Amino acid sequence: MPPLIDDFTQIMPYLNGRAFDENLVIDYASEADVGHRSDILVDLCRGKRVLHVGCCDHVPLIAEKIAKNEWLHGLITRCSESTIGVDIDPVAVIEASRTSGLDNMFAGDLTSGDSIAEVTESSFDIALLGEVLEHIANPVSFLTRLREKYGHCFSQIIITVPNAFRGGNIHGVFKNTETINSDHRFFFTPYTIAKVALDAGFQPEEIRMATFTRAGRAKSALLKRKPLLAEDIIYIGRHRSE
Repeated sequence: MPPLIDDFTQIMPYLNGRAFDENLVIDYASEADVGHRSDILVDLCRGKRVLHVGCCDHVPLIAEKIAKNEWLHGLITRCSESTIGVDIDPVAVIEASRTSGLDNMFAGDLTSGDSIAEVTESSFDIALLGEVLEHIANPVSFLTRLREKYGHCFSQIIITVPNAFRGGNIHGVFKNTETINSDHRFFFTPYTIAKVALDAGFQPEEIRMATFTRAGRAKSALLKRKPLLAEDIIYIGRHRSE
């Protein structure tokens, strides 16, 4: 079954700003493979060299996720050829390292003037940003800086972000409620994450939809036919060729 989109030919003029339509309508795949976010990321990173950006998670959640075998950095570390994690929160790095026993995480700001030696001295197949951009005040600037400083270190970028069209959001509309992580600044759509990434210099290759929690049979059947209701968007891209 196809991803949500893997051919950007029709919308590329709009993504790169060469065309404009005030009411652009995008037709996505009517059926798509919607898997669990962690399962998809593990498959994409299996046997690869991975730079995991924002690797730690929120400090209050780390121990619980490790105990449940749901902590993404641990899953990626186990499936990959090698993984280096970078997180801006030094407290989170200390806590994640202590709780997990892993020594492949480093504290640092990838957008600062100082380079992180553990990154620049390595070569990666993938830069993985799992649920990072929605926390960033200016996602385009962040991704641009990442590409300018460290783009030579990795080939492919994988970005996961919360989906604005997710079923929970639509359900909340009818109750006049909003449910959101209080540190989030954005929801994304497949189009807007592609535009943000392209503005920062990353050419889209594929967009997949994913669940953030394990889906039962009924939900899986629904998402197969209505993939835009899934909780998460997975963007896969590479450096834009000029």
